Amino acid sequence: MTIRKRTGDQAGKHRSGPSSSRKTKQRRAAIAVVVVCAVLAILFFIGRWRPSTPPPAQNATGTVHEASELERRVKRVEEALHKSLKAQHADLAALQVESTEPREHDGQQYPFTTLRLPQVDRKALYEHLVKELAELVPQAALTRVAPNIWDISIDGLPTHRLNLPPEAPKPTPAPVKGRVSIVIDDMGEDVAAARELATLPAPIAFSIWPDSSHHEQVRQIAKAADREILVHLPMQPLGYPKIKPGPHPLLTNMSADQIKALVVRAVGRVPGAVGINNHMGSDFTQYHAGMRAVLAVMKRDGLFFLDSRTTAATAGPAEAQKQGVRVLQRDVFLDNVQSVPEILKQLRQAEGIAKERGHAIAIGHPHKQTIAAIRQWLKEKDQTVHVVSLSAQPAL
Repeated sequence: MTIRKRTGDQAGKHRSGPSSSRKTKQRRAAIAVVVVCAVLAILFFIGRWRPSTPPPAQNATGTVHEASELERRVKRVEEALHKSLKAQHADLAALQVESTEPREHDGQQYPFTTLRLPQVDRKALYEHLVKELAELVPQAALTRVAPNIWDISIDGLPTHRLNLPPEAPKPTPAPVKGRVSIVIDDMGEDVAAARELATLPAPIAFSIWPDSSHHEQVRQIAKAADREILVHLPMQPLGYPKIKPGPHPLLTNMSADQIKALVVRAVGRVPGAVGINNHMGSDFTQYHAGMRAVLAVMKRDGLFFLDSRTTAATAGPAEAQKQGVRVLQRDVFLDNVQSVPEILKQLRQAEGIAKERGHAIAIGHPHKQTIAAIRQWLKEKDQTVHVVSLSAQPAL
């Protein structure tokens, strides 16, 4: 007997039921979720690492406006002007905006600004502003349109007008009626006095002993303060040897060669000196042959001679004029009496000589009273009398 299989049963073995179909759908949904999550994760990280950009500026109506390159350069011009005014210590509160006019160039908007500047040193401001513009806005140029008007342009396009206030009138200087020069002898021992003298607001000359304890230090102080320097040369006084002029003096019993050698030595110990004046020397300066030897060295070295006039019989001026050496002479000793009132009296005497004759030379010493008196006199003196360097005085 032949057994036949039911086709229905055979087909039922290969047909999927409801349970199998649901599992397939669930697997597909899970895969989709994983893919979506992966895509979202990638987008998240890309968003995190993307460089942030500031939002564009908005104007008053809410319309987005992005500053043009021209506008940015205009701002840098104003920064350069502000820095330049500040550098000149100008009153920034007095800086005024007179007008602002909107303009357009090649589709770019920018403001044209007219400013009123505060009172300031024009020359210094101009030079500083040119430098600042060159650094911050190389395309900008500063132009003087008129004495009180400057323009700033960028690539030839005017962006700013600067109106300057009228310059303050300069005070009329008092007419010069006389010139006084002050020399302080015996310099080189008291460094503190040298420093104090260097602070006085007048071109006071330092006459330095070649063999003083601090001659080089005092010379440096004088040089730093732009003071004229003299060699204070010891010479034989009347009453020698009881009265001693100091180391290496010039004596009347010396030969011309000996005298010249001592002068060369003294000048070498005070480099930068412009002249020589005598320390003591009431006897030696009467010695014509000796003075000729001294003046020969001065002529060779281009130095002038200031005769301290420790004797009325001095041969210095006559011998100097014979040899063509520039010569000056003292008019007033300041501090034979060391008190401030007496020294002030001597300073006023020098002032009177200068007003009457046109010039005067006073010699003092580095005493505290002398320095105090000079400081006071400088504040009180006639403004028509100027204190000048020795080199500014006329020769005899």
